[in-house]
Amino acid sequence: MALILREAGCVQSGELKHPIFFNLPRSSGEPTMKQETQTTISGSAGAHGEIGLRVAWSGTAMTTQELDAALGDVWDRQTNKDIPPQRDFARTGPGTLAGRLLRKAWQPVYIAGDLKAGWPRAIKVLGEEITLYRGEGGKAFAVGGRCAHRGLLLSTGMVEGDSIRCAYHGWKYNGTGKCVAQPAEPQLNDKIKIPSYPVYEYLGLLFIYMGDGDPPEPPQFKPFEQSGIIANFLIDCPWNYFQHLENAVDETHLAFLHDRSVYQAVNFAVPRIEIEETGFGFAQYGIRNGNLKRRKYVHMPNMTAWPQPPLHPQEKAWREMLGWRVPVDDRRHITIGVAHHHVDEKDIVSFVESIKEERSRLQKLSKPEMLAMAVLTGKVRSADVELRDPPSDMTMIQDFYAMIGQGAIADRVHENLGSADEGIVTLRKLYEREMTALLEGRPLTVWENTIPMPHPGELPK
Repeated sequence: MALILREAGCVQSGELKHPIFFNLPRSSGEPTMKQETQTTISGSAGAHGEIGLRVAWSGTAMTTQELDAALGDVWDRQTNKDIPPQRDFARTGPGTLAGRLLRKAWQPVYIAGDLKAGWPRAIKVLGEEITLYRGEGGKAFAVGGRCAHRGLLLSTGMVEGDSIRCAYHGWKYNGTGKCVAQPAEPQLNDKIKIPSYPVYEYLGLLFIYMGDGDPPEPPQFKPFEQSGIIANFLIDCPWNYFQHLENAVDETHLAFLHDRSVYQAVNFAVPRIEIEETGFGFAQYGIRNGNLKRRKYVHMPNMTAWPQPPLHPQEKAWREMLGWRVPVDDRRHITIGVAHHHVDEKDIVSFVESIKEERSRLQKLSKPEMLAMAVLTGKVRSADVELRDPPSDMTMIQDFYAMIGQGAIADRVHENLGSADEGIVTLRKLYEREMTALLEGRPLTVWENTIPMPHPGELPK
């Protein structure tokens, strides 16, 4: 996708006043994107055009059928059947407590630059089918997944203005889901309506609100609007969202699961964990050797912010990451988010070339999910998976077999947590508190809609 300056004429002393955006599309994107690489450069420091970047992203996970065939009961474990509803964090379909909680927040569901005007998309979020489309004027809409007439996927239809017309019999729906045309009927039935959802476009992502009533204030992560480059990512993950969210607040696994990865800079010691509840959720500090305090944050209900080491010579500091774990259904989710890179304006072109070269080299290596499956099926030992060159997808490989190895839905009944699991305990405590309030009809916590920048701490020289 394109690397585009947010605002023309915004360079001051070699620094970017506003971020610029580019996307790393998934290999399962539009057919025109597959294995395609192109770069075009125009504009200058005072009036920027765009720097085009289009690369394949190996973030497409295996299908449910492939996992069933390869792993069987190892993946499709029947767990947590008898836990009370206020502790059932995994199931998020309509009417579930966890599902109601997640529907109370804006959820990012798609990379904005991947939704082309006139090209509708079928997605599933929290077990519900949704059609995303851009009207001819560029505004994004989200409506129900199927036509109310005979149930055809609306994503097979045509966008007309700000409406979408079903390909089967021509029924047309506007952006509110109201049916405004039924060409074969002598009289319009104006009571027909499909669901519709508010859409918010921010930091290169499309957010939707699926809850009842008016949506809350949309998120505003002001620190991520500062100087730098914003890159978006979306990864399909064939396991339940909550174990990935727990993994994100598990600081100690870096020293073991990710001992060969981009996190080697902080893996000289097993951290001591400190937790601080905040107005947005909680802060977690991983303290190593008494002085290195790596700071990451959890924004309730399902977003985390963490620091990640730089991987390209043009990056001046650790990048900051925002990541949401958004359920597709109870056995799959997407990890979608934002990477904020610190790159001087003069280094943008070489930074783009560095990323292109990295992605080209990654495409020549074994796919991460294939390596992870080899570990899970006993064909390769985890210790035999060497640090790759480039190393940028090592954590994906390692997290894949760690998450899948717990089953599509992790068993939280027969586990034994320790003192190092304080982040997981805190996350579950906040979820249970909010879900109990839903169960009892009490008001939920109103979380702050921003978050500080994560920080790696003072790294040893």
